[in-house]
Amino acid sequence: MAHFEVAMLSDKLMQRTTRDLMWTPLKPTDGSKDNYGLGWGTVDKDGVRGVGHSGGQQGTSTYFIMDPEHRAGVVVLTNMDSLDPDQLALEIMKVLLGKDTPAK
Repeated sequence: MAHFEVAMLSDKLMQRTTRDLMWTPLKPTDGSKDNYGLGWGTVDKDGVRGVGHSGGQQGTSTYFIMDPEHRAGVVVLTNMDSLDPDQLALEIMKVLLGKDTPAK
């Protein structure tokens, strides 16, 4: 998964224009806001902007997030389905980007 993120962020799998189009949120005809592109959810929370995707099945939870502007990515794979891998990935990304302020 991490190698996939590196390939996506370094334009090795497809042209950047195609990738950016996939990561552009859809525009519903009713004018409402959407945060989902072509198979990718967009993230803009707590100073982290990027794209991600989650998955899982009984007994597993997964999430990965990429911040193309900073060429950073996080992969969370768990063998538990009761966890929130999305939030864990976001917290790790905040630390990577220096956006997490430690408690004093």
